[in-house]
Amino acid sequence: MDPLDTAAPKVDLQDEQDLAGVVQSSKFLLVLIVLAALLFTLGLIRIYLSKGKGNAVLLLGPSGSGKTTLFLQLRDGDTHNGTVASMQENAGTFALSTEQAHKVKPVQVVDVPGHPKVRSRFERHIDGARGIIFVVDSVDFMGQKTTVAEQLLEVLVHPTVCKRRIPVVIACNKSDEGAKAHTVEFVRKRLEREINQIRQTQGTLEDSGGAKMGDIMGDVQEEFTFEVLQRKNRMSVTSISCSALTGNIDELSGFVRRCLPA
Repeated sequence: MDPLDTAAPKVDLQDEQDLAGVVQSSKFLLVLIVLAALLFTLGLIRIYLSKGKGNAVLLLGPSGSGKTTLFLQLRDGDTHNGTVASMQENAGTFALSTEQAHKVKPVQVVDVPGHPKVRSRFERHIDGARGIIFVVDSVDFMGQKTTVAEQLLEVLVHPTVCKRRIPVVIACNKSDEGAKAHTVEFVRKRLEREINQIRQTQGTLEDSGGAKMGDIMGDVQEEFTFEVLQRKNRMSVTSISCSALTGNIDELSGFVRRCLPA
């Protein structure tokens, strides 16, 4: 037999081994490409979601509760001789007055008018919210408790607030009035009672996202508390006292900074 004939199969076997190696390398390369594409996509999603979380804290609440004065205290540490009820938003990006001695990241705060004709303007800013300060006049609270509760409920059942679980703090303003001002605990409990009554009379009310109030606030047969809201939907609603007039805003500044870390 010709020696060349016996050598030929060895060459063919080597070619097959080389081809198998190329195929294996191609598969490995394909896996790397898929993984890289997946990581890139996840990165884009993360960026998109982080943008969606927003970068502002909103000041909401009834007209005359002191939102604009609190805005000025947060920004300047001064009331500028007081303010009048505003029909326009006040917005700014600034270092908190309580932090101006330090180099920290500025925060964006938006003061939304509370007048019934324009208070729905918070819709313009809710997509950019990381936190909500709901301001209550703790002196005149009992005279407008139902209106305050209705407005707070509008905020709590808003689809964006629920979906993103935007933290809310009830800021009981005018603590400087001493005995004239209702305590934080009193305001909180009374708001819970008022919201509970609203739920019982409007149990079929639907929010703009189509979800029934019971889906958000709990079973109408169960007494409403902010703790129930926390347990059911993981929505945080805390309460603090403050004074826009005297500048007692340390707890308020702390809330803003927790929403918008330095």
